[in-house]
Amino acid sequence: MNFPNELKNTHWIVDSGGLIAPGGDKIYKLSKRIDSTLILNFYAVNFLDEEKFESYDSWECGNDCFTEVYGRYYFTQADQIEMEVDSIRKTGTCEAPTQTFKPAKDMAFDIVKKGKQLQLIRK
Repeated sequence: MNFPNELKNTHWIVDSGGLIAPGGDKIYKLSKRIDSTLILNFYAVNFLDEEKFESYDSWECGNDCFTEVYGRYYFTQADQIEMEVDSIRKTGTCEAPTQTFKPAKDMAFDIVKKGKQLQLIRK
């Protein structure tokens, strides 16, 4: 069954919850990212197309450890998504070999809309 994908091609700042990764927080609060806003320190998630996502962090000078999570997502119900993490990459001062997951690490979330904010609540 297909569910409407309102996440496709959207970019979000993670207001709380941090990096969307296996073993991460239970609740992620997201706000749409507006490119004209200058934010120096943040976690973000981009839903790139129908199925791929990336979650990453960005820091001003001084904290030069960057983490990127790559994977796929799909709707299991109109208000639920499964996210599968394929790899986690660390660059900068914490550079490490890319962690690749085969099979992918699964995460399941309920999607709750609160005004302009979106919440992902880990199941």
